[in-house]
Amino acid sequence: MLLKPFEGRFVNGLEDANEQQKNQVLAGTDVLYVRHPRPEIIKAAPHLKWAHQPWVGVNMLLVDQEVVNSPFILTNGAGIIAAPVADLVLAYILSFARQMPYQWEAQKRREWDRRGLENISDELAGKICGVIGYGKIGTEIGKRAQAFGMRVIATRTHPERPAQYLDQAFSNDQLPELLAQSDYVVVTAPSTPATRGLLGKAEFEQMKKSAILINIARGQLIKEQELVEALQNGTIAGAGLDVFEKEPLPSTSPLWDLPNVLLTPHSGGIFQKLDVNSFKFFYEQLERFLKGEELQNIVDKKAGY
Repeated sequence: MLLKPFEGRFVNGLEDANEQQKNQVLAGTDVLYVRHPRPEIIKAAPHLKWAHQPWVGVNMLLVDQEVVNSPFILTNGAGIIAAPVADLVLAYILSFARQMPYQWEAQKRREWDRRGLENISDELAGKICGVIGYGKIGTEIGKRAQAFGMRVIATRTHPERPAQYLDQAFSNDQLPELLAQSDYVVVTAPSTPATRGLLGKAEFEQMKKSAILINIARGQLIKEQELVEALQNGTIAGAGLDVFEKEPLPSTSPLWDLPNVLLTPHSGGIFQKLDVNSFKFFYEQLERFLKGEELQNIVDKKAGY
């Protein structure tokens, strides 16, 4: 769909084409909409001016330095999935606070089991929600957490800048302070060389024993085996995980069987209007591109987000 005459080539739907067809089309492509961009796709389009992917994370594309240094503009769908991902985070938080896994198991057994709930169920008001990386998703999480009476703190690259729904901002090197204070630690930071392996044994030991870790960012930000050990030995109380080091999560992973883990199959950004909203945003972007206006959600390829 072109909104006005354009001397160039706009390509969509390459996922189902074979390699020969892809290369033939990409050789003359100026604009590319692709759900899962890979370096070889970008490098097969020497005339590419702009590529858009509807998701947020671009780490799989930017592992290739030639792509990073290429002059094409890269944009993503940041903001489109922020609300549903934040909803998933609150679902995790509420599930742990109200001990829903415990109660679901009792339901399966057809048992009216209220024993001990007064000692393990909790309210959210007054709890601290610590967010690692306070972008569009983090802001939506903060909005929801504050609505439940939680205090929201976050690490940010620029903590001095104003932000909505944020009670206190820390610099990235103040992460230990955030970990020590938080009842719920939510990872939303992008996957970059600086953030991969960000959380491991040392960081888990800085957290409260009662703390819950939630990761909706990328699995590579957490050292998964060290997380398993922290969950098994009680270093932290539990984890809600939507992303993993290897996806799909292998059936042999111990995470499947840990009673203090809730996991979902990287589904935080999936919702009924995803495609409609993604294409609507892209067509708005395309109109800007055709008019020579600045695009939104431009990715800094060197920074990785």
